[in-house]
Amino acid sequence: MFASASAADATEADPATSTAQFMEGTEFRADVRMSESDLMMDMSFKLRVDKPNGYPSAQDITPLEVAEALSALAQSKGWPPLTFYGTPPPVALN
Repeated sequence: MFASASAADATEADPATSTAQFMEGTEFRADVRMSESDLMMDMSFKLRVDKPNGYPSAQDITPLEVAEALSALAQSKGWPPLTFYGTPPPVALN
């Protein structure tokens, strides 16, 4: 259920330079382990925002925004940063 490479081992992509295009409804996954314990967490999400006229709006929520918010939440609880991957191919979102 989680990506083959852990977030702790993955090199984070720079969102500003990332050229990966994900299809609407792509499932994004991240997994992470605490370095000093046996704790492990895996997380996944899908996001679909209907755009009836095809144009983004001020209410549009992007997968990158969700990934960054979930990573920030995890970090606020003491976890390392989460890197979410979408497929195909497995490409880092954040």
